[in-house]
Amino acid sequence: MVKKVRKISLPGSVQLHGIMGKALTKTVENRLKKIDYRELVDVFRNRTENDGKWRGEFWGKIVRSTILAWKDTNDPELLKIIETTVDDLLSTQTADGCISTYPEEKQLQGWDLWGRKYVLAALLRYYEMVKQDDRILHACCRMADHLKEQLGNTPITDYGLHCALPSSSILTHLVKLYRYTGNESAKALIDCILKNGTSYLHNIYIAAAQGVPPSEIATSKAYEMTGCFEGLCEYLKDQPDELYRKSVLRYYEMVRDHEIFVTGTGGLKDNNGEFWYRGAERQTWQEGIGSLGETCVTVAWLHYCASILELTGDSRVADEMEKSFYNALLGAMHPAGNGWMHRNPTPLSGAAARATVGEQIPGFGGHDCCLAQGPEGIAMMPEFSFKSCDSGLVVNGYEPADCSFITPGSNKAKLNVTGSYPCSGKVKLQLQLEQTERFALKLRIPAWSKNTEISVGADMLTPESGAYFILEREWNNGDEVFVSFDMSIRAVKDPGGSDLLAYCSGPLVLAEDSRLAAGSGAGTFHICKEINGTMLCDYASAGNAFSPGNTLKVWLKSE
Repeated sequence: MVKKVRKISLPGSVQLHGIMGKALTKTVENRLKKIDYRELVDVFRNRTENDGKWRGEFWGKIVRSTILAWKDTNDPELLKIIETTVDDLLSTQTADGCISTYPEEKQLQGWDLWGRKYVLAALLRYYEMVKQDDRILHACCRMADHLKEQLGNTPITDYGLHCALPSSSILTHLVKLYRYTGNESAKALIDCILKNGTSYLHNIYIAAAQGVPPSEIATSKAYEMTGCFEGLCEYLKDQPDELYRKSVLRYYEMVRDHEIFVTGTGGLKDNNGEFWYRGAERQTWQEGIGSLGETCVTVAWLHYCASILELTGDSRVADEMEKSFYNALLGAMHPAGNGWMHRNPTPLSGAAARATVGEQIPGFGGHDCCLAQGPEGIAMMPEFSFKSCDSGLVVNGYEPADCSFITPGSNKAKLNVTGSYPCSGKVKLQLQLEQTERFALKLRIPAWSKNTEISVGADMLTPESGAYFILEREWNNGDEVFVSFDMSIRAVKDPGGSDLLAYCSGPLVLAEDSRLAAGSGAGTFHICKEINGTMLCDYASAGNAFSPGNTLKVWLKSE
């Protein structure tokens, strides 16, 4: 059985021209096109990873990002890179169906299954977005068959680190594989993971449904745990279940309320910012919390929010994503697009500097998990910004863009977005239509915009904040919609109870930057605002010289 994937949009159908669009261009040109993809495949070819490391994750992570970036840009050079490296990777699959970087005697240990997960992730995305090539599904089925035989009667949740969370996070891709092929090995592995709740310590899905805080679930490893819950969201698309639905929603709410910083990321406790540790309440601490905000956690959170948004249609989830995109994610990227932070500046309430990652595994090509993961988050932005729906088009993002889409009446159409959002709240949407047609524009009205105004022709509308506003009418070619968001400065109280405040304008978090205090740095910031006599800039620009002397601060003493 082979189930074809319905393509919602064509490559290049969304073109962003604002802050995130420029970041995507730099990421493609200065990072994704500069990678030695042959080297990434060599570790599968040689299978000499006998030190328990995670070299096997890099091919899947990076190629997954490259595929999504190609989907965004329709860049022929990226397509050639993708096709070449996928063919190369498939050539490493042995007769037993195995694709692994570990020698046979070490397989199933350490990060082996984690690496295999990312191979499946990239191959299935290739099938979904690039070419519905049956040999891709055949290779994935052989991987599942081999894994099932290799495990025998031992559950997958007995293997790997962090109480098997990394190994069990393969669930997302097993669910997709079973959906597309009906592979029985994939089904058996899915059933095993669900039965054991991803961990040999306890069932994390039941724990979340019962309200156990994420910081007390399994080892509290944030990135991998969130991947397991993302897998459960994927499963719910095919098999509705009230307990599982309660579990994924409760997990989302607990992470949002108790773990995510004002900048839209999470993770702390260790030196790399990788664990849930009641981070929302502790984000203003200056000691005793390790480092803050692994970039891998940021991207995992974006993926999870995307799953919850699809599950619920709640626009406030999209607000959370927008906060992460424009602050934590963009702030972790070097302005040239060729480097990324692993951990975010720490502390947020004291002078801290940004620093790009170095080589994570000595002698392995200068790679780092967050350097591999960051471009995936940037490439998610176009797909987030516009979504086709049965009644028309959902608009989640408002930075300057061109979106080509198909109307409910099967006509070609384009939506042009102009303005300087998120630096300004003034946005114009203009439709280009082949013919007059009635359909809906479903506009996200952020919860932070308390007084939003929309004008369509002679109609002046005041939509509710924190919800989608549906403009359903008969549209003509050239029709325009003007939106004015409330970008008033908002003071955010420290969830930990101190007298510190953070400030936001629209979706942007504001921060002190040492260059502003010194009267320098002109032209390096997206926005600057004076608050209580202190000049602040957007968090993503703060500290973007990436030098020890260029420090930033987010949480400030109240006046």
